[in-house]
Amino acid sequence: MRIFKHMTGAVIGLLMASPLMASTPFAAPQAPTPSPQPSAPMAEPENDKSETDKKDTSKFSDRRKLLDTIRQGVVIIKTKAQIGGSGDAASWSGTGFIIHLGKGLIATNHHVVGNTVCTYEIKFSDGTTAPAKLAYFDPLHDFAFLRVDPEKLPKKSLALELSDQSPKVNDTVYSMGNSANDEFSTFKGTVFSIYENMGPFSDQSFRFSGLTVGGASGSPVFSEDGKVVGIICGGKFVSGAALPIQYVKDALKYVQEKTTPPRYSIGTTLTYGDLRDSVEAGLIPSKAAEEYLTAFPEANNKVLIVDSRAAGSEALTKLEGGDIIWKIDGQLIGPELYKFEAILNQSKVKDTSILENLVGSGKNREITLHVYRGGQLKEIKITPYVLTTYKQQHFIRFAGATWFADNEQSRLMIGDLGPSVYMSPSDSVSPFKELLSNMPLFPSQPIKITAIEGYKLTNLEDLEKAIKAIKSKRILVVKYVDLIGTLGFDAMLLSDRLERQGLVKYQAEFDTPKFYRFDTDKEQWGIQEIK
Repeated sequence: MRIFKHMTGAVIGLLMASPLMASTPFAAPQAPTPSPQPSAPMAEPENDKSETDKKDTSKFSDRRKLLDTIRQGVVIIKTKAQIGGSGDAASWSGTGFIIHLGKGLIATNHHVVGNTVCTYEIKFSDGTTAPAKLAYFDPLHDFAFLRVDPEKLPKKSLALELSDQSPKVNDTVYSMGNSANDEFSTFKGTVFSIYENMGPFSDQSFRFSGLTVGGASGSPVFSEDGKVVGIICGGKFVSGAALPIQYVKDALKYVQEKTTPPRYSIGTTLTYGDLRDSVEAGLIPSKAAEEYLTAFPEANNKVLIVDSRAAGSEALTKLEGGDIIWKIDGQLIGPELYKFEAILNQSKVKDTSILENLVGSGKNREITLHVYRGGQLKEIKITPYVLTTYKQQHFIRFAGATWFADNEQSRLMIGDLGPSVYMSPSDSVSPFKELLSNMPLFPSQPIKITAIEGYKLTNLEDLEKAIKAIKSKRILVVKYVDLIGTLGFDAMLLSDRLERQGLVKYQAEFDTPKFYRFDTDKEQWGIQEIK
């Protein structure tokens, strides 16, 4: 399970569960009462006690029925990575829940389904299992869909109902899943924050109290009426974070029809800033702040601010870090990250070719932003572009390393415009580890490879051609750029991003390069040996 981005280091300790129904120790003290005078004993009102018992019994009976029902829609996911980012096969487990019976669709996290060639085994509440295929994952946010043959679903399986309501602070919620491999375990919690940004990208999440440990990822978070309000995507052991279920609902409308959900970006990541501090610093007029708090009384003093901007995007030149997002297309947006993205996703694309680099193509509907910058409200027009998963679903395995192309994540996180080819020497015996000999703590970090034996690399097809041409070579001359940084002399970090040259000893007779491509129609990986 993912840990919050603001946590550093490892956390080791004992997990101690507290009773769910513990009584409060904060009852107000009662005033002393006079000593009672002797009187005839009064009969206890049996009817009142009986009615109370009936209510308590009914309450627990209803809760048991609720959990029994939810259990029919929750599944345990066992993922096995056959090859890819880690080189050798690896396995892990998580949770999911059925969202469409007729289509056999299961919602879970992207990090549960993995980023490479994986197989999936689904375990249902009756103990039976079935294989699943990858149906969809979001380009940036941490959710994905698996698909099982509807005929393999147990007869008592249920598709959980997805709520139309967003959770509110102090709502009671439950989660059910595979926490610490305790299958179908249930925890009760309370929502304590509804405007959070847990991940590296602009996803709105809410936080709740309750035990969340490894294996809980992908669990449904549901309200007392049994409707799913979120999907767990991370935690701090004693609290959890969940994506609002609206993200899943929006994508489901398309995936159930085997079409790709529309996803757009303006090339920014947004995060939350402090409203009052911004007013005091002169970044927002006090009158505007009052208007804001009137419109969003539950904002908890949070405003949306521009964090990073993707290389090559309009945002890089039109927006500045720290800009406060005030309106989008005339609507006061408040702290609503989900709503901001939903408006972007309504952009109309005229050219849907996933092979075309759509960044800055200007083929989509222009949106109008109003942002506060230095206390002044500015109008900025910007054109969204299409986000796809195409490049994330293609990679090459060569010389014990995984090779992949630039994508939206790399553009946002390391500022590389591309087109580029990255290499991660994931196998312990990969000869390409020599290029990272100065980075002992991160020996498999990806670096940008610009050329091999004089063959320029801008995409995976270039790499495929180069591999075919160099198979007879034993010493390879490699040009590369370390975009993250390596340890240099006197343990200083070198991050000049200049092209360097290295020599790699390659033994073609012990290597079988392969090109992996995901077929979205067949929902399976295609593997082609590079000869």
